[in-house]
Amino acid sequence: MLADQAAVAIFNAGMHELANQEARRDSLTGLPNRRALDERLEAEVKRASRSGKPLAVVMMDLDGFKVFNDTFGHAVGDNVLCQAFAPLTDTLRSTDFLARYGGDELTLVLPETDLTSGKLVAQKVQEKLRSIQIEIPEAAPAHLDLSGGIAIYPQHGIFASDLLRAADEALYRAKRRQRGSFLVASEPTVPLVNHQ
Repeated sequence: MLADQAAVAIFNAGMHELANQEARRDSLTGLPNRRALDERLEAEVKRASRSGKPLAVVMMDLDGFKVFNDTFGHAVGDNVLCQAFAPLTDTLRSTDFLARYGGDELTLVLPETDLTSGKLVAQKVQEKLRSIQIEIPEAAPAHLDLSGGIAIYPQHGIFASDLLRAADEALYRAKRRQRGSFLVASEPTVPLVNHQ
């Protein structure tokens, strides 16, 4: 009887862990989702604060993705996202963290990465995406591009939310000025004060 109860407890613990993992995965692409991103970024900001090492946050958006949904429908658009996002992790270090932020947006968290290195990683991710031939039913294969924004801890923010906001602002500046480019976040207009 005790063995049966132990087996049930172990099974339930395993199911609970599986449910926790699934709650942090994007069901379409298999990448970590926004919830997982928020948790990881908070942890990395704390680590960067303790170590004094920089941290890069890169927000990225597929250029021209809306055309796929509008022309071929959302099922094809979903397939395009899967084809585009899955190979991007091949360009990253094991310590880097790539998550689907939402829609066709990705966020990349790069621990112990300064601006120069962050730009290089963004360029590698962009080159990888450009090399992928996207298969579309009853249409010619397509290639996609990325625009992005880069924010660095602590220059552009000392809190996770500030870094996301700064990288997002830079992303939308890049989309307005020149698609396919990556821009650096603007310097904060208020002094950085650590309230921790």
